Formats: sequence, structure tokens, C-alpha cells
Amino acid sequence: MLVLLDEAGCPIARTAHPWDRIAARLRAFSLDRDLAAGASPDASVALALRAQMLVRPRYRRGLARSARRVLTAATQSPLGSRLAVPVCRDRVAGSAAEFADLIGRLLAASPVEARGVAQASVLVADASGPLYRRACAGDLRARVRDAADALIAA
Repeated sequence: MLVLLDEAGCPIARTAHPWDRIAARLRAFSLDRDLAAGASPDASVALALRAQMLVRPRYRRGLARSARRVLTAATQSPLGSRLAVPVCRDRVAGSAAEFADLIGRLLAASPVEARGVAQASVLVADASGPLYRRACAGDLRARVRDAADALIAA
């Protein structure tokens, strides 16, 4: 049972069906983008289910491992990297402190905001973003810092 908010902001109870869970997994990247942009996890069943997945310790540990691999790939020889898509090594190296902070917050035992996990997930998974694509004008250091800051539960 999920508690969502209707258009007027009133709570409504909804049952999550198995197909809702499947749909949330299939639309994970799109839902992560919405949550990262500030969509309320209470706005729909799909967003609520995805937010629940994102804040689980197991998911956060996996995301922290991915971020650690990115950081390692940026500091190792390009030949030793095991990433499918090469990272912008200089940008990542210049954001090493922010990455370390992000990884630490993902691994913390304290509760976190789904928005911050979604921001970190999109950052690591988006091959068109500043992490992987030099032509992207986005500020990697600011995006990593924003994700880390958004992890802190309100």
C-alpha cells in the first residue's frame, strides 16, 4: 500500500500491483531523471516505487561502487580501465573530493533523500553528461556536489 498525494495535495491510498513494479524497473532511468529534477515521489505509483528502490542500502552500495569505479578509472592508466564508456579523466580527477564525499554519503547508514540518489544515479549512468562527454557543458564538480548535498535527509 502506497500513500500518494492527489492534485490538491490530499493523501490517497494506492495499491502497488506487480505490473507497477515491473513498469518502474523498465522506466528506471526516466523516473530517476524526474526524481533528480525534483519530482515528488508521492506524485505517482511509479515514482513512489522507484524512490523506494533508490533509498535501499543495497542499491546505494551498488551506486557507490559504480562511483568508485569511475573515480578509479580517472586516476589509473587508461589501459587499466574496465568501464564500457571512457570518462573525462581530468574532470573526474578535478572532482575527486566531491566524488569521495558522494560515495561516503551513499554508504552512510543514515536515511537519505531519493532525489539525491536519483541525481547520483543519473550522473553515473548518463553517457551524454559531463562525466563521459567532453562536449557537455555541464559542471561535473557542481553536479557531484549537488547530488551529495541532496542525499542529506530533511
